[in-house]
Amino acid sequence: MKALIVEDELLARVGMRSLIDWKGMGITLLEDAQDGKEARKRIEEEKPDILLLDLNIPEISGLELLRFIREQGLPVKTIVVSCYDDFDTVKEAMKLGAVDYIRKFGLSKDELTASLSSIIEIPRKMTDNQKSVAQNDYENHKKLESIPPEYQSGYCLSFYLLWKYAGEMTDLRIVETIVNQYFQGKGFQVLMLNYEGKLLAFLKDEVTQQDVEQLLRQIAPFVSHPCYIGTTACQNTEYDAKFFVKIANSIENYGFYEAGPQIIRLDQPVEIYKTYPFDVAGYLDQLDRGIQKISEKEILDALDQLFHQILEHEYLSVALVKQLMIEIVSRFSDKARSLGGAIEEIEVRDSSKHYQQIVYMTSFGDLRQWWKEFVHAFTVQFFTKQKKSESDIIESALEYIDNNLDKPIQLSDVARFIGVSEPYLSSFFKRNMNINFIPYVNAQKIKRARQLFAEGKMVYQVSEMLGFENSTYFSKVFKKIEGVTPEQYRKNLRL
Repeated sequence: MKALIVEDELLARVGMRSLIDWKGMGITLLEDAQDGKEARKRIEEEKPDILLLDLNIPEISGLELLRFIREQGLPVKTIVVSCYDDFDTVKEAMKLGAVDYIRKFGLSKDELTASLSSIIEIPRKMTDNQKSVAQNDYENHKKLESIPPEYQSGYCLSFYLLWKYAGEMTDLRIVETIVNQYFQGKGFQVLMLNYEGKLLAFLKDEVTQQDVEQLLRQIAPFVSHPCYIGTTACQNTEYDAKFFVKIANSIENYGFYEAGPQIIRLDQPVEIYKTYPFDVAGYLDQLDRGIQKISEKEILDALDQLFHQILEHEYLSVALVKQLMIEIVSRFSDKARSLGGAIEEIEVRDSSKHYQQIVYMTSFGDLRQWWKEFVHAFTVQFFTKQKKSESDIIESALEYIDNNLDKPIQLSDVARFIGVSEPYLSSFFKRNMNINFIPYVNAQKIKRARQLFAEGKMVYQVSEMLGFENSTYFSKVFKKIEGVTPEQYRKNLRL
């Protein structure tokens, strides 16, 4: 079978390609498509059997591409791999023919393998263990929409483990078993639902604070990491499934930021930011400057300031934070590639799969510590290469200037020739040469002009030979550097 990955983010494409043994599964991967327009053309020409599709792609959106596939009646089985949290978008993708939906930033080898296996084998019925996490989430969300009336006005407990995906959710299943046994032992009826790695327990009977504390004490010895529990009295006159989705997301945010005690009363969901409530770009610019210089101190200072802002708004979406962290990793990756290396050369916590490590991080505090370890390993690995590269950059810039004195020379031309950004070359050149770029170029041109005047060339000839706009501008630059006009300089040569 042939599979096509449609994804505009390089890291995500590389991640999916390296995550599983495609050949071993009998699947040939076609060349990736980076936008919807390219994907549509590739689908028509190469006729893939499987599509791994991001919904948020340029040119033609993922949903529009699904509509095209359905309208054309194409036998393409589509797995949506996206970071959308909006369940309405998920439902729309399923209605348009997607056979599965996998969250990009929660993607595991087992989940992708299970999803692909379900397509290849086309089983009539799968157990929960055989379904992907997203498939179960989709079905559990539908179950949330049809909670029996007797559970709609009781109590809801929401559970979040700091190690959310431990052992394919083994810890979460242990918690589910303990909760069931505890309440059944008290003669309570309980309805359990697992939603995106958070556990929801619906009860008809009143649950006291003592019940929850006793439950937490029973859970603690059997799981590897702290468990957070939210308690909610659901006395709603009109049942709303989205309310409990928000409750589940609230306990996730509360646990991720380790915001307080392990038991919290959630009468209403917390308001979670889905966009940044502060200027991210400024912090990323500061971070980029540190990365370009490979300065461990500057990088960590920029990250600390960014983390401080995130903690100031601790109800920032966990998915949004992880997306930002992955974007930052890509900036380190770009820098490593510019030095002829790769971030996979370094290991943090015995792993070089930095993208996946961030995806599975379940504590903001742990995330901050991981970054300290990563930045230290990065600077140790690439600082020497940077110093050699800096020498090469200056050498290449000076060589370009010497070889092109007969043309107009712009900073952008040299930056493009070397393969660095204009701002970086400008500041780097000044720092290493103790002179700005344009004054240096003009000085070299005037040095050459003196040689040409000594050979008997006229002012207008020298101006043209050195790529100046006109003789007037050439004369102005010449006088600024030499203190006399070109005509006076020529006369002095004849004395």
